[in-house]
Amino acid sequence: MNPITNHVGTSAPAKIILFGEHFVVYNKPAILASIDKRVHVDVSVRNDNKIVIKSNMGFGGSFDEKKRKQLQTKSFKSLVQPILLAVTDTMEEFNASVGLDLNIRSEFPYGVGLGSSAACSVAIIAAVGTLFGKLNRKKICNISLNAEKLVHRNPSGADSAICSYGGLILFNKNNNMKSINSDIDLELIVINSGIKRTTGKLVSNVKQKFERDADMFMDLANTSENITIQALKAIKDKDYDELGALMTLNHSLLYKLGVSKNILDKLVEIALHNGALGAKITGGGGGGCIIVLTNKHFKNKIMKEMKGYETFVSKVERDGVIIK
Repeated sequence: MNPITNHVGTSAPAKIILFGEHFVVYNKPAILASIDKRVHVDVSVRNDNKIVIKSNMGFGGSFDEKKRKQLQTKSFKSLVQPILLAVTDTMEEFNASVGLDLNIRSEFPYGVGLGSSAACSVAIIAAVGTLFGKLNRKKICNISLNAEKLVHRNPSGADSAICSYGGLILFNKNNNMKSINSDIDLELIVINSGIKRTTGKLVSNVKQKFERDADMFMDLANTSENITIQALKAIKDKDYDELGALMTLNHSLLYKLGVSKNILDKLVEIALHNGALGAKITGGGGGGCIIVLTNKHFKNKIMKEMKGYETFVSKVERDGVIIK
C-alpha cells in the first residue's frame, strides 16, 4: 500500500501509576493518569527502504532491512528496538513497506517510571498509521503491546492504555480499562531519583517472589486491591487527605514487596516531613520517580527540600495520543 500523505506529526503523554503497580500484572486493579509531559514524533516518507531515527533520548541510527532483522534476534538493550518493532508492526497492518525518517523528542526522561516506551510506541504507531490510513485508539493500543512486551517482558497493558486514551483510568488486566469520571484537580510533584532501571527485570523479580511464596504475595495483592478501591472513592469524592494517606500506604506496600530503594524511601520521608499529603513510588520502583500529593501551602517548601533532584509539578493531561 502506498502512503496517502508524506508527513505526520503526533504526540502521546507520559503516565504515572497512582495505585496498583506490579499487582496489576496479577489481575488486580490499578489507577493511572496521563500527565502534561509528552513524547513528540514527526514521521516523513523516504525514497529508500531505510528507517532513520533521531531522538533526544540517547538513541538513533539508520536501519536497513538487514539491520532491522539483526536487532530482532537480540535481547532488549535500547528503545530503538521497540520503536523499530512499532514501525514494522504498523506497516504490516496496512501491507506497506517504505523508508521513513523519524524524529522523536521527549519532554521527560526514559527509564524512570513515566511510561517513555509506551508513549514512544503509541505516538509512532499513530504517526505511521496515519501515513497510510486511520487507526482508532483501541487499535493503536493493541499494536503497541508487542513493543511493550519487548521492554517489560510481561506487561499488563496499562501503560499502552493510558498513553492512548489519556485522563484518569481504572485498569484491570482482564476487564480492560474504564475512564474515571472526576473533575478532581490533581496536581502532583514528580521527583526523579536519578536512578534508571529496567522495568522488565523488576517485573521478573516480583514474579520470583510470587513463585517462592504465593500466599504472602496474594496477601499483599489483596491489600493493594483494597487500597485502589478506596482511592477510587477518594478521587470521586475529591478527598485529598484520604487520597494522600492511601498513596503513602501504597508506598509501604511496595516497600514490603521489595521494589523500593533507600533513596526512594528517603525522598518519600522528606516530602511527608515537609507537609505532603502523601507520597509514593510510581511505576516499577528500583529507582525512577516518586510522586507527591500536596497543597499550595507546602508545594514550594517540598520542592526546595528536593534540591539536587530533577523535580517538576504536573497535572493530569486529559488528552491521550494526538495527531497534529
